[in-house]
Amino acid sequence: MIKHFYLWICASAILLSTCGDNSHEASEQYEKAVNLFEAGQYESARNAIDSIEQLYPKAFKQIKEGMLLLCKVKQKESERNLLYIDSVLKVRRSELETAKKAFRFEKDAKYQTEGNYVYNKLPKQEAITRSQLKVLVTENGQMQLASVYYGSAPLKHSSIRVTLPDKSKSKAETLAIGYDGANNYRFSNDGKYTEIVTYKDGQCSAVASLIADNTDKAITLTYLGGSRYTLALDRLTREAVKATRDLYNLMRSVDDLSREYQLNVRTLELADKQVMQLEKQQAEK
Repeated sequence: MIKHFYLWICASAILLSTCGDNSHEASEQYEKAVNLFEAGQYESARNAIDSIEQLYPKAFKQIKEGMLLLCKVKQKESERNLLYIDSVLKVRRSELETAKKAFRFEKDAKYQTEGNYVYNKLPKQEAITRSQLKVLVTENGQMQLASVYYGSAPLKHSSIRVTLPDKSKSKAETLAIGYDGANNYRFSNDGKYTEIVTYKDGQCSAVASLIADNTDKAITLTYLGGSRYTLALDRLTREAVKATRDLYNLMRSVDDLSREYQLNVRTLELADKQVMQLEKQQAEK
């Protein structure tokens, strides 16, 4: 009786070891992944491949086949992405070149390592003779606003606020820039005081957006951080801010798409190598 019991235990163990991998179900799941792959449903195919190892961890053959198929999914996804990104990138680059025609490129080779794009309609000024808001985009794609004060008494301002004349009194402010002699500097000459505070990208995004989205409205510019000073933002400056923000967005879009393109190139190269290696390993067995 005991002998028969041990025989039954051994037989059960053998049966479990041969059937425990659920190879039939794993094969069906793999075939499902293949069909999805061939139908171009790459995300669904990826999910089906992932589920093989999760549901059938002992189905080693199907898991290995799934690894190869997953690499092929990455190949196809990267190839598809490259085609799409390339088509969009061509359009954005064309739009960027068109937008640049409304700007002049300024660079002092003696003092500047990076030039700036300045809206064509803005006058060229050798000397500061009035309070104003300046706007530009660097050639590397950084938008900047600069609050310029020119008057008979110092303000010592460190930020600005723009306000709409509507009932809600919509407003936006830059970040405060501490006096550093660089992005925030001051000087006096012949009894006149000049202050220039420069705000970069995220420091002035809210202000630039409010101006750019309301070029048809009167906007009040207020200097903050020291003595208060206000002025009405003229139409040309409002127009320049909008055009400059549009140029900045196009430059950023082209840069982002270019990085995404190169990322997919590297992903495709890696997937190609992985497919070759896995196919070689399978052929050798």
